[in-house]
Amino acid sequence: MVTLRLPASRLREVNRVIENSAWGAYHTEFYPTYDYKAVGIGNHEKAKQ
Repeated sequence: MVTLRLPASRLREVNRVIENSAWGAYHTEFYPTYDYKAVGIGNHEKAKQ
């Protein structure tokens, strides 16, 4: 398992590079997730006011 943090706009490019070159015969799968920590903290601070 490899975890990468990158802008969503770069996901397609990274996926293509890994699929075409890095792993050879291995099967790759991507499960993009999003980091909502900053959004959650902001909402929490708004709710406290």
